[in-house]
Amino acid sequence: MLRSSVFILIAALAASVSARADEAALVGKGREVALLHCARCHVIDAEKRLGGIGSTPSFPLLMSLADGEHRFVTFFDRRPHPVFIRMEGVEPLTPLPANAAEAELTVDDLDALIAYALSLK
Repeated sequence: MLRSSVFILIAALAASVSARADEAALVGKGREVALLHCARCHVIDAEKRLGGIGSTPSFPLLMSLADGEHRFVTFFDRRPHPVFIRMEGVEPLTPLPANAAEAELTVDDLDALIAYALSLK
């Protein structure tokens, strides 16, 4: 009985370590996406605190808000993002050209970006 409990515990620990490694990789990818597409307007973390545009909220500030997670999940619907964010399978808001360099995001990019934002809480 004790032996089977030890094996179950070892298997659970191995799964937990693997899940944490997967989450860390997702967060790392999310930071890369944020650096590539978001940091031109937003401060994405303390390391890049001198970037962004002064009128845009930083990622840490957004995540400190009560609805911060919701804001990240729906960011591509919030102004000015619909004008230049292009999401896989989502029709652009307008057929007019973007007013800034377009950012092409996939669903995987969005998942990674949200994982990164959640890591800032």
